[in-house]
Amino acid sequence: MLTINPEKYQYYAADDKKVGGISDAILVEKNGKPSMRCTMKKGKYAWPYCEVAIHFSDSMFEGVDLSSYSKLILDIDYKSADPNGRLRVYLRNSNPIYTKRNDGASLKFNGVEYEPGFNAGPKEIELSDFQVMTWWIADYKVPVEHAAPEFSNISIIEIATSSTVKSGDFEMTINSIELRGSWIKENTLLKIILYAWLVIIIAYILYEQKRLNKNLKVSAYRESRLRKLNDSLKEKNVEFAELAHRDSLTGARNRNAVRDWLDQMSQQVRWGKQTFSVIYIDIDYFKKINDKLGHQTGDDILREFVLVVTSAIKSTDFLVRWGGEEFVVFCPNHNAQQATEKAEHIRKTVEHHLWCHNESLTCSLGVTEMKDERITEVIARADDALYKAKNAGRNKVITSVSVGNVSTSSRYM
Repeated sequence: MLTINPEKYQYYAADDKKVGGISDAILVEKNGKPSMRCTMKKGKYAWPYCEVAIHFSDSMFEGVDLSSYSKLILDIDYKSADPNGRLRVYLRNSNPIYTKRNDGASLKFNGVEYEPGFNAGPKEIELSDFQVMTWWIADYKVPVEHAAPEFSNISIIEIATSSTVKSGDFEMTINSIELRGSWIKENTLLKIILYAWLVIIIAYILYEQKRLNKNLKVSAYRESRLRKLNDSLKEKNVEFAELAHRDSLTGARNRNAVRDWLDQMSQQVRWGKQTFSVIYIDIDYFKKINDKLGHQTGDDILREFVLVVTSAIKSTDFLVRWGGEEFVVFCPNHNAQQATEKAEHIRKTVEHHLWCHNESLTCSLGVTEMKDERITEVIARADDALYKAKNAGRNKVITSVSVGNVSTSSRYM
């Protein structure tokens, strides 16, 4: 449905003065509705008239496509000297083939005449009942292929007094103008529904077949992969447990392994000999995994997490298990931007990895570059950035670029 109202479109009153007549028309507001008052006078012009013109735009070449509508619904109260007073309705179509600039009459006259009555309510007019005025076709020598009614670019709607009206006072109050049409024909809709059901059924069958095949392959692959992973992790854990600087569960370095090295790095940074950055990592919702799948599966995930992160960093970087499901990657010769890019690579690698528990896993990361500060302070800033990443929805990288007081929620002191 399309509603034609003064709030959206431009309403004008017009009379026959511009063609030599002496009638007078004005547009006023009556009970919130546009109302035309007309004093019809017969002068030299043989066909006096008054009308309301509704413009869809400021240009006669720019209109509205009404070809998808089927009915014009008019609710107009018409007072005239003739008790059976009639009105002419024109849907003026613009087309470069016949519409000429600065010639309003060159807009196609798709017209119909009807009796609106007074307090008679809405009247429905089928667009198929409109006809092109024959005088217009003759005057503008319109070719036959463009002589039929056309509603593809209606720029003006005109509602005018009839051609046989007598002299006197007239009043036309426009309560509402609407156009209605069907979005789609019933037969076409039924065909679309039938074809849609066929496509859905075929797609569902193919999807189920593909899903079953995929589940079988995933199950077989997961079983084989878990067996190899457990064997590999057991061998590595035995080896790592013998080393004082290795975490016995995951095989990653522990804090003792990097204490002296971190002091050297901080000294190098203070002397301006190199850059140094820290990436603080925490596995998202790890407690829920432990609660749901048990601590044995949680330990397997921690071991696998170390292998996944190690594959995403360089051999010159140091991966340290900082506690629980928290890890820190120390990045020599990395500024904040480079460390942030590396953290984003780690995040994507973790997110897209196929984990041993056959469920998705993500992590949150906080990044800092060491400035003129102690190593404990740069780690605290990374921890604070990590918690900002968690508060922002997890599975994110947040970088701390300024040195200052860290949030009170930071747990590293």
